[in-house]
Amino acid sequence: MKQQDIKISVIVPVYNEVKYLDECISSICRQTYSNLEIILVDDGSSSPCREMCDEYPMKDERIKVIHKENGGSLSARRRGIEEATGQYVSFVDSDDWIELDLYERVAAAILPRMPDMITYSNYYRNYSDGHFMKVYDKTRTGFWMRDEFENEVFPYFIKTDDFFATELPQVMVTYLFKKEFACLTLLKVDDRIKTAEDYVFLMAALLSAESLAAISYGGYHYRSNIKSKSHTMKNITELLCPVYETVNDMIGKCDYDRESLRKKNRLVIYDVLMIKDYKQLKRGESEYLFPYSKITKGTRILIYGAGKLGKQIYDAVREDPNYEVAGLIDKNYEEYVRQGADVLPSEAVSSLDYDYLIIAISYAGVKNQVKRDLIKMGVREEKIAEVDLNVLDEGHLPFGKR
Repeated sequence: MKQQDIKISVIVPVYNEVKYLDECISSICRQTYSNLEIILVDDGSSSPCREMCDEYPMKDERIKVIHKENGGSLSARRRGIEEATGQYVSFVDSDDWIELDLYERVAAAILPRMPDMITYSNYYRNYSDGHFMKVYDKTRTGFWMRDEFENEVFPYFIKTDDFFATELPQVMVTYLFKKEFACLTLLKVDDRIKTAEDYVFLMAALLSAESLAAISYGGYHYRSNIKSKSHTMKNITELLCPVYETVNDMIGKCDYDRESLRKKNRLVIYDVLMIKDYKQLKRGESEYLFPYSKITKGTRILIYGAGKLGKQIYDAVREDPNYEVAGLIDKNYEEYVRQGADVLPSEAVSSLDYDYLIIAISYAGVKNQVKRDLIKMGVREEKIAEVDLNVLDEGHLPFGKR
């Protein structure tokens, strides 16, 4: 088989996206790799988005449109997979875009071994003010068969020595899957799953895959200005319970190190809770600021990071009389100030009085770089509070032991 013989079905779930849809579709149609099928799954959009979708097949014969009732992103992806005719399926969200040589690079890496799944392990977060951040800057590449997963794949998918750390991404948009393999994987994803769908799908895939390939390439641009709004999901515990149980059930049936995988599952659940409803976690511990065990009552806290995680921690701490907030700082403070937030530049760290500093960034690579930068600015390392992984046990989960 030659490289151009590999047909890739690119599935784009669409729900009332008008502003960025043209840029998204254009980045796919203009790929240097041409053997593509582009499936727009209109997930119950209203006008004019619905009509926009119907216009694209007239511009590129590789595009087909599917209209369905609204069912969410995973439902749209499921429908797209069912309709796909390519050997591999890929996913692009309708407000994002991709580098023009992405599929050429991926197709070259697929041959000659044709893995069940392949990832391009780096991607970018792009913000409305024009700046961007490389979420991962990993160089891990290779091809691994199932008997190598224990030592070469799972330790890098979710690391257990640094919270938020991974060298293999947990988002479906940075993976391609064999079409038949994707269909079988979907059967293992419980219909109750309404959040963290990407994580559940990827765990189901990794636990059953016979092979995985990875290339180190940042070909995907994730638009953060519309997806990064911080809000507490009041029913997040209810939504996460089936995620936790479904993955644990899958782990219980696998032939890998189950104890290690269950620990990884817990860390993912804590990760989501930290970002979606930190107050839920915080109220479970009265002696210290969970999960920062070195931050005890009476502590004055400085928070670095005004994104989802930072806002969650900031709101929770400033409402608690047992702690005092010294301030909220961020390198990109101007963007948050324009949105009305009380955020100071990172340079203010040298003039503020605090006992401990929390780096509230949910990407380990970025967090660790910020830590190095702060130390260069004069922050003493012992004043930087890290997540205590030892306290992230099953007992602190809000839905208890299961």
